[in-house]
Amino acid sequence: MYGNLNDKALWTKVIEGDKEALAFIYNRYFHSLFNYGARFNPDESLVKDCIHDLFVSIWLGRERLSVTDNIKYYLMASLKRRISAHSQKGTLQRLFDNDTAPGQHTGSHEEEMIGRQADLERRQKLAKVMEKLPKRQQEILYLRYYEGFDTKQTAELMSLSVNSTYVLLSKALNYLKKNSDQLLLLAGILLYLALSR
Repeated sequence: MYGNLNDKALWTKVIEGDKEALAFIYNRYFHSLFNYGARFNPDESLVKDCIHDLFVSIWLGRERLSVTDNIKYYLMASLKRRISAHSQKGTLQRLFDNDTAPGQHTGSHEEEMIGRQADLERRQKLAKVMEKLPKRQQEILYLRYYEGFDTKQTAELMSLSVNSTYVLLSKALNYLKKNSDQLLLLAGILLYLALSR
C-alpha cells in the first residue's frame, strides 16, 4: 500500500498520524541511515540510538513537520545533525560497506573462489585508495555515487555552496582517476590468472 505512494504523499500520511506509514519509512530507510551514520561515528549503538530518537521525534513532532518531497534526504540531514550533536568527532570512519555482495557467477567452485578473492582484493585496494582522500572528499563521493543525491542536495547536506561541491567532487574524481591505474592493473592480472586456469 505505502510502496506505491510518492514521498510527499507518504510524508503527509505521517503528519496526519499514520503510524504504519512511519513504520514503512523506518523499514525502508533504516539500512541506508545506519550506513550513513556509521561514517560519522563508529559506535553502532550510538548510531542506532540516534536513528531511533530521530523517528521518535518525528512522531512526537509530526504536527509541526513540513511536507517534504524527498524523505531520504530529510532523514539523512536530520541524522547527521543528531549524530554531530551527540559525538565528539564528526569524522567518517569508512566509505564502503564490507558486506557488498560480489557479482553473481556460475562457474566452477575454483572459479568462484578466485572471483571472490579478486573482488575482495579490488575492494581492499579501492578502500586503500579511498582512505588517502580527505574525509570531505570521501563524504562527497559517498553521497553522490552511493546514496545518489544530486549536487544541490549533496551541497546542502555538507553545508557547502553548489560551486564548492563541484570543485570538491572534481578533486576527488581526479585523485581516483590518477590512482585507478593500480586498480585496473590489479583487476587485469586477476582476470588473466582466473582465465588461464
